[in-house]
Amino acid sequence: MEKDKLDRFITAVSSAADKQVNEILSEAEQEKNSILSAAKESAEEAGNRCLSDNIKMTSGKCVRMVSKAELEMKKEILLCREKLTAELFDKVHSKLAEYRKTPEYEEKLCDAIAGESDLDGARVYLSPEDMGLSDAIAAAARDKVTVAADDSIKYGGLLILRSAKGTVTDRTFDCALKEQQSLFASGNLMSAQEGD
Repeated sequence: MEKDKLDRFITAVSSAADKQVNEILSEAEQEKNSILSAAKESAEEAGNRCLSDNIKMTSGKCVRMVSKAELEMKKEILLCREKLTAELFDKVHSKLAEYRKTPEYEEKLCDAIAGESDLDGARVYLSPEDMGLSDAIAAAARDKVTVAADDSIKYGGLLILRSAKGTVTDRTFDCALKEQQSLFASGNLMSAQEGD
């Protein structure tokens, strides 16, 4: 019995102590939040005043710095695009070199020359590396053309010169690549300007 009384007493004291501790902790938490809130408000006000003063003093300088940074960024973007364009077209050149070794390439050239009209007396120019296809191309043109090498053709395809008519049909990959590169570059330039 004594022990039960003692246990109840300890439990009651413990419960009362826990309650007081919880009340003290709760009050301390409320006071802490109040102090932090006041400090935060004070810091924000001081920060806003300082920021406002700095903005007034340095607005012109900031505008110049931003403009300079934008110009540098645009220049960097353009240089990066030029580099990527060069890398892309280097890969295209490699793919073309691989394609030129396939039977499909010969078939494409023969189909291209067979689809042309007014070939009598025309001269067909090929890349020196493609001269092995000259007989097939002449045959596809029903032997109405002569075939010759042209060192200016680097990536393949063919160029048809009709001297009698004064016309040139350029079906070289060199011409197509140059055209695509110009379109690609101008498209990228326009998209860079649209980003302004």
